[in-house]
Parts: sequence; structure tokens; C-alpha cells
Amino acid sequence: MPYALPDGAGPGTTGVQLRVDTPRRFTLTTPFWYAPFRPLPPQLDALLPSAEQRPAGQPADGEQHWLHIPSGSTDLASVPGVLWGLVASYGRHTLAVLVHDHVASLADPAPEAERFDRSSAADEVFYAALRDPEAGQYRAPWFRSLVLWAGVSLTRYYRHRRAGFAALAAATVGAWLALGWLAENVGGRPFPLAAWIVLAMALVVLGVAGVLATRLSRLQPHGVAPDPAYPTALPPRAQDASFLPEGQAPVVRASDIWVVRGLAIAAILLLIAAGWLALPLRPLFGVGVPGFLAFVGLVAFLAGSGYLSRSPIRRDGALPAVVALAGPPIGVVALITAVALYLLWLPDAFSTTGEGPLNSLDRGRTRW
Repeated sequence: MPYALPDGAGPGTTGVQLRVDTPRRFTLTTPFWYAPFRPLPPQLDALLPSAEQRPAGQPADGEQHWLHIPSGSTDLASVPGVLWGLVASYGRHTLAVLVHDHVASLADPAPEAERFDRSSAADEVFYAALRDPEAGQYRAPWFRSLVLWAGVSLTRYYRHRRAGFAALAAATVGAWLALGWLAENVGGRPFPLAAWIVLAMALVVLGVAGVLATRLSRLQPHGVAPDPAYPTALPPRAQDASFLPEGQAPVVRASDIWVVRGLAIAAILLLIAAGWLALPLRPLFGVGVPGFLAFVGLVAFLAGSGYLSRSPIRRDGALPAVVALAGPPIGVVALITAVALYLLWLPDAFSTTGEGPLNSLDRGRTRW
């Protein structure tokens, strides 16, 4: 049981309660507990705060490290407004974000030498909470979890270890150079028409998979598994499929889920095939990537990834690959969204109260 809710959480609620203070600030009014489903590395586990009180029924010498998340102010996930089309500030990751906000806030007043490690512990707990197999509907999809974890990790290196941030930047640029050279030189004669046809097929398959997945999700019971110590915290209707009331069978078959996964895999393969048929790509602005520069980029990528893997979180070694692959499409989405938002805001520009698309774009510094 990863989450434990206290008595009085409120009837009909599957989780914590938030009070709206401002359009972007909330107050957590329902303290709760969280315990990672698997132990963190000892170096990081020792830096996590210890809860003064444990959930009822949990022994003090238990294997799980319970974290008490108290009431406090939060802005949920500090996702820039232009990226809300990809990852909103709330959703399946909300509880994990609340856990991360509290644990990460304890790193700021710590001695400077400990801040990076304490922030690393907070980020590791965040990823564990995102991917907790017992979190029901609060378990985030793996790619969303990876992107959110990469976002907080970028902030961690920028704020507490600038050398690591420089290594991350060099490794990311190096990966782009190497991939650019491959795109310009690998592959046979391009067939643009065939590539467009295969791309259209991929989008159709992907659309069918999305529609089917949406319909299945509406049939699937959701929620956080109830804690026997707090029977009033979760109503039976919100229980997870693996904690269904007695006599109730799951309404979604495993074979249905694998059909969706099979369609998704087919769409990925078709997208790869479309990319291959379009190779080699023409050099951007007529300037290609020289072979020696691609080699230097590959060395920088490997060296930077190796340096980051020495972090207390070994997964940090994959940060350059995640940023290099996810960064460009995310940047394109952000640019298109920003342009569209400002175009839609133009009529409001003539209003006496209009100050810009504040509901969609952040004006200040974004903090994950």
C-alpha cells in the first residue's frame, strides 16, 4: 500500500484535498503518507525525512520508509503553460508531485554540500511514486514519468551541480550532432511519396490505438488501494481493479490491453519505416554535419553520460539520451502552442482588462 490517507479525508474522494488560493497556487489540506514500493539506495534513503508518526498498523521497524506529507502550499507540477497539451500540471502524477514538493523543499535549507544529494533523493522518490505499481489511477505512464523525472533532474543539476549541467548540455548537443550526421548519410535513395504513404498509415494505426485505449480506460475501475486502517478514506467504487469488491470481475481483459499495445508497436514500426524511406535527409540550410564533428559529438555524448552515471542516481546517465530524443519534439510543440495562444489572445488585446494569455503562459521563472 503506497499511500495512506488519514481519517476525515472526505466522503467520495479517492485522494487528498486541495484548496484553491490563487489561479496557480493551492493549499494541501489533507496530509497523507507515502512509502516507496522499493527501497532507495542506502545513501539516498538516509537523507529522506523520517515521519514522526506512521500510519496505523505499520510497525516502527517496518521495511518501508514512510514519508509524512504535511499541509502546505503548492503549485502542483510546475509545467510551463505551453506544454500543458503534453503534460498538464495535474493528473495521474498529482500525488507524486505533492510528495516531491515536500521532500525537495527540505533540500534548500540543508548545507550546500548536501543539497545535490538531498535533491537526488527527492527526485528518486518522485520517480518511484510516479511508477508505483500499487498506485492505481495515480500511476503515471512510463514515458510521462520519464519526461517529468527528466524535468526535475535538469533543475537539480542546474541549481546544485553546474558541472553536471554542463556535461549534460555537451552530451545532448553531441547526440544531436551524431544523429544529424546519421540522418544525412544513412539510408538508400529517398522515396518521399512512399514515406508519406507509410506515415499516413502510421497515423491511422496510432489513432485507432488511441480510440481503443480511451474506451478501455473508461471501463477500467480506478483508484488507490484502500488502507484497512482507514476504511472511510476511500469509497468502494474508487477501488483499483486489483482491489475490487468481492464478486466483482474486472471489466477489461488482458487481451484487450495487448491489442492496444500491439497497435502502438505497429504504429512505431511504421513511423520508423517512414523515417527510413525519407533518408538521407537534406542538410539543414544546406550545411551538413562533418564526419569528424559527428565523432566528437559521439565522444561528448558517451563521456557526459558516463559522468552523470556517477551520480547517486544511476539513471542520470540516461538523461542526455532522454533530453536529446524528447527535447526537439517537445520544443516544436511548445513553439506551436505559444504562437497559437497569442493568436487566440489577439481579440482580448483590445479589452481594458486584458494582460496577455496569462492562463496559458508563465510570465515568471518556472520551477519544477
